[in-house]
Amino acid sequence: MEALTDKILYRLSSDLKVRALAERLLHRFAETVGDLPASERHHHADAGGLYQHSLEVALNALEEFEGNIVMEHRADSTVDSFRSSRNRPRWQYATFIGALCHDLGKVFDLEVQGKGETWSPIHERYSEFGRRVKTPIASWDPHREHGDHAERSGRLLHHVLSPEDLSYLGRPRVEHLYRCLAEGHSKGMAGLLSQMVKQADQVSVEQAQAAIASRPDSKVGLLLQTWQELIRDGQMWINTPGAQVWVEGDKTAVIVPVAVSMARDRLKQRSITLPPNTNLYNILRSAGLVESNERGLNVWYVRVQGKHGLVPLSALIFPTEKIVATVIPTEILSTVPATHFEIEIEPKQEALAVAQSKGSTEN
Repeated sequence: MEALTDKILYRLSSDLKVRALAERLLHRFAETVGDLPASERHHHADAGGLYQHSLEVALNALEEFEGNIVMEHRADSTVDSFRSSRNRPRWQYATFIGALCHDLGKVFDLEVQGKGETWSPIHERYSEFGRRVKTPIASWDPHREHGDHAERSGRLLHHVLSPEDLSYLGRPRVEHLYRCLAEGHSKGMAGLLSQMVKQADQVSVEQAQAAIASRPDSKVGLLLQTWQELIRDGQMWINTPGAQVWVEGDKTAVIVPVAVSMARDRLKQRSITLPPNTNLYNILRSAGLVESNERGLNVWYVRVQGKHGLVPLSALIFPTEKIVATVIPTEILSTVPATHFEIEIEPKQEALAVAQSKGSTEN
């Protein structure tokens, strides 16, 4: 948990006062949810699961924040956006809080008892109840309704937000924050802040449960399907100089980030956004689809055949048996030329992955 917290604070504003606000807010949030689980059997179902899941979603949302713009339309018809030098840190802070608190209402789905008392989340934080009854026991309400917790999350913000937080955010961002929480599991149109939180939530869930990541409608499923479409359309090549996919025996190297960028461009036409690259690679690892070392690194250096010899690139390494059919149609695989590529002993840090941004066409 400490590592997640450190990463969140690092992502937030360089203003030390803002980081101090965030540290105090994280403490109050931890006091509010305690060691409660995030779900009964779905994901993060262990003790402390709700806190861990919330931290993961907050970090994912902050990582996604850099590439998005949320605009506030003022009464005088002017616009304030994420790109405002003055208010961008405030929008970032609102994103952090919206992501952290997106599942706060789940505590209403639990019945927590101790010493003949039942916890009332509205009136006190979980930690306060626990200190009073010593050994609280939590159980899931069998009559809870899926998705109801989203609207309820806003009812508990008084336990998390301080007057200083509200003052720093300002009214427009506070209103966006409450709207974001209410829209948490809605099927209709949602604001950009809500969309970022939803995407960050899905990344955390898919990382926690491999079965979800392998579903066709998951982000990973959409990525694999899109790669197959690009191969069928002749836009992604296999085993030729400049190719994005290299197959040799039981291993397949998919060159990144170019292959992911190509999928992003196609999915963007359908208004589908993939998670940031590092998160996406980690989901692939969690689903058991790519190779990684004992430290969990997924991106490897490979040397593939170029026009004038072997060329070093960055790649994800898939077992061929797991990528055939889902990515490479068998009828296409049977026609590709044989090749040879080499894999370095150690994978590289994703943060340092600097494979050619223009793709492997420089081969």
